[in-house]
Amino acid sequence: MRNREGEEGKGNVYLMPSTVNEYRGRVTRLLESERFGEAHALLRFLLECRGQDKQAYGEWRRLIRWLEAVFPELAARAGRADGGEVFDAGDETGSPPEEELPDDEAVMRDLALQPKEGGGDRKERTRRVLEELKRSPRLEQRLLALEKAVYLDDPEVDREILDWLHGEPMHPSMQFRVLQTLRRRGAVGRVLLDRGGERVELEIERTPLSEDDYPTAAGEVLERACRGTESYDPTLPFFARELWEEILKSIYGTSDYEWMVSGGEDAIDCWAAALHLVVQLAAHGRADEAEIRAVYGIPESLRFRFEQACRAVRRAMPPLAAGPGKS
Repeated sequence: MRNREGEEGKGNVYLMPSTVNEYRGRVTRLLESERFGEAHALLRFLLECRGQDKQAYGEWRRLIRWLEAVFPELAARAGRADGGEVFDAGDETGSPPEEELPDDEAVMRDLALQPKEGGGDRKERTRRVLEELKRSPRLEQRLLALEKAVYLDDPEVDREILDWLHGEPMHPSMQFRVLQTLRRRGAVGRVLLDRGGERVELEIERTPLSEDDYPTAAGEVLERACRGTESYDPTLPFFARELWEEILKSIYGTSDYEWMVSGGEDAIDCWAAALHLVVQLAAHGRADEAEIRAVYGIPESLRFRFEQACRAVRRAMPPLAAGPGKS
């Protein structure tokens, strides 16, 4: 594809606007799940691509600079993969790394986010992180601030985060991420939150930190949906998996969640079919509801339950998880 005036990047791949939004969401999820090595590799690839969204490229440059500042080994490895020249996030001529990047994310997180010697006044460091968390207009920056907040040793941080959680309207998935941060900080106790139009009480110390912390039914819904979507389009299970992670964060603790995890085979079928329907609609712009219900064995007597699951899935969908571009 010929280059156009004002385009970013110098590679052969051109990013359409819908693709840019998809990749923004993917970078965010990698950072939120602490997969910093994968995020770094993806950002390097994106900065090689052509596109006209200067704001997105600016965000990606800032993120890769932050990653390479706190993870020097990423820049070093990328430099070796490029033939010895360390990649500069402001210069998009480097090639995406082909060797495997570090995957011990717990160690990487510790190295990156724990305060360093000579890192400045503790109160000032705490103030900066909390200000970024509460005031930043960018989701990526807030997520990174949540990561940093885990390692702040100021005893007032828990109270500050809880006050912010109770005082600012936010998407349920963001509420969930805040609860994860509090749990990782060692906080305990109950919190009352408005989630999906419900007033729910949640225990901080029971907040899931990984997919293994969810009840078995959550994994069964995803497995069922992946089998169903794969028979329609082999690429859909990937998007089903990513979307389901976000949906779980959004519905956690609600009556919809309790029905999903304790409702038996009928509930699993209804949720899997709802996930299939939404993913297929996002990817292809069309889906036959009756056909999908037949695939999952949902009789007319369970149609109301199926529609209930569909409404819950649509409400829970985050803005950056709309799936691939429509065909």
